[in-house]
Amino acid sequence: MGFLAPWALLALPLAGLPLLLHLLQRRDPPTVAFPAVRYLVQVTQEHNRRLKLRHWLLLLVRTLLVLALVLAAARPSAPLAEAPSHGPSALVLILDNSPSSTAVAAGTTRLVELKAAARRILERATPADALWLLAADGVARRGTAPELTRLVDSLEGSSRRLDLGQAIVLAGEVLRTDDRPGGIVVVSDLQATALSAATPTAPLLVAGPTDEPPPNQGVVAVDPGAQPWTPEGGKASAGIAGDATAPAPVSMLVGNRPARQALVPAGGSGSFTLGPLVPGWHELVASKTPDELRADDDRVALVRVAPVASALWDPADRYLAAAAEVLVAAGRLRRGAELALGTLGNGASVVLPPEDPAQLGALNRALERRGVAWRFGAPAPSAVMTDSSALLPRVAVRRRFLLEPMRAGQDAGVVARAGGQPWIVRDGAVVLVGSRLDAAWTDLPLTAAFVPLVDALVNRVARGDLALAVAAPGDPVAVPDLATQVVRGTERWPVEGGATFRPPERGAYFILAGNDTIGGISVNLDPRESALAPAEPSALRALWPGARVVALAAAPGAAFAGAGQASLQAPLLWLALLLGLTEVGLASGRKQGA
Repeated sequence: MGFLAPWALLALPLAGLPLLLHLLQRRDPPTVAFPAVRYLVQVTQEHNRRLKLRHWLLLLVRTLLVLALVLAAARPSAPLAEAPSHGPSALVLILDNSPSSTAVAAGTTRLVELKAAARRILERATPADALWLLAADGVARRGTAPELTRLVDSLEGSSRRLDLGQAIVLAGEVLRTDDRPGGIVVVSDLQATALSAATPTAPLLVAGPTDEPPPNQGVVAVDPGAQPWTPEGGKASAGIAGDATAPAPVSMLVGNRPARQALVPAGGSGSFTLGPLVPGWHELVASKTPDELRADDDRVALVRVAPVASALWDPADRYLAAAAEVLVAAGRLRRGAELALGTLGNGASVVLPPEDPAQLGALNRALERRGVAWRFGAPAPSAVMTDSSALLPRVAVRRRFLLEPMRAGQDAGVVARAGGQPWIVRDGAVVLVGSRLDAAWTDLPLTAAFVPLVDALVNRVARGDLALAVAAPGDPVAVPDLATQVVRGTERWPVEGGATFRPPERGAYFILAGNDTIGGISVNLDPRESALAPAEPSALRALWPGARVVALAAAPGAAFAGAGQASLQAPLLWLALLLGLTEVGLASGRKQGA
């Protein structure tokens, strides 16, 4: 039990006041020695016994009355499973409006049920409560019960995935800013893939539907393969996943070309051949027949169409020459003078440091004459790992030269880093790599990422196409150092090169450097949203120790019992009223008896 006004307990000594008054008013009857009054003495003694009993009852009632009034003034509270009223509490209401909540069950979406439960919970709030609403966007919004009710009414299905474990942790941090007894209420479809471990720092109530979700399939992957595509076209694949087991008809559409269709097995993927296409950027859309969850029935990817690069390379450069031959055999590279691979040429070039460090000065002077804003610096003192990026994974780099900008503070053009320092940079059509692509310098030639990296350097990076990212709404995406803005249709977002951008919704986004398109971001639902199966209550309690799991219908009555303490002030006041009436009755009877 706790007290919201503990200072009122200072009045507890007043409970002894009735005892003091009774002692002061006590009168001993006189002793009568006349035999004639013996009968009267006996009658008086019996009457005094009745008066004494009434006297002690009156003393007890008055003492309890004072105690009840003092305790009520102290506003006591205690945890109760159900209570008609509650003391001032702090409550964070987590309402799951992630894509899975838009699935249709029994003729209505899950979100309609969840919002109705959230409204009933907010109806139980009082003006003395501190309230927050946390939805899939991850922002905890504070407001009064009417304000948050209007916000609940305006909520629609979000394209962002809500990690319920992270939301519970955030709710605990929010509650630490308030001194009132706090609690967390999760209203969700309790999708198993939305759960993660969390240790609640406040009483946690979890409410979800009791009926089974509908079966569902969604397009969870679209892979356009190696890019850019040639004008002749290319191949793409689409993957299907979800709870349903039947094959799904899938169509693949690019631009205004006729759609290609295939029957894709559940949990599998289908391949589509598309083309020819004009050079440029194209949106590739894979879609399936609609089902109860419409949000995952289509998926988009970006495709860059351009002729493959033609390049010259040194056959004596063992690993680089082997990668180039593989690309030629795969149709991803042609022999020609468009690009110099490994050395500085007259046009586009991918430049590696020379084997002989004595030649480094001549190479730097040639770069300066070309107007390249970077140069090779001193050898790096220690081995490092490359920073993980969309271009290459983490690999060891034992030998490298530092890449230094010609002007202090100029960091634009960094394509990849090693140990936090520039390792691959680009200026115009010239790309510099800080290490030779040799096993003595780095482990990269010994990994499966080597040939795709060479492909990306000659066909994308040297041409200025720096980024092709895949993300879910709200996920951070690192943009190239040259980026100035991100565009989707008529919407534009200014960005700082090298920073991160969080796409708000699904769709195709283009990354611009000035007026030039240097990359794109394909933004789709998180594939985990397609699995609608709910988690078992035992799994919830294992992930969130101490959580109380109830049905949606029981959530309003239990919300504030878990959030804080039920108020005992009203019962104490009713008890005081009853004691007061009893005291009046006993006092009246005492006077009549006297």
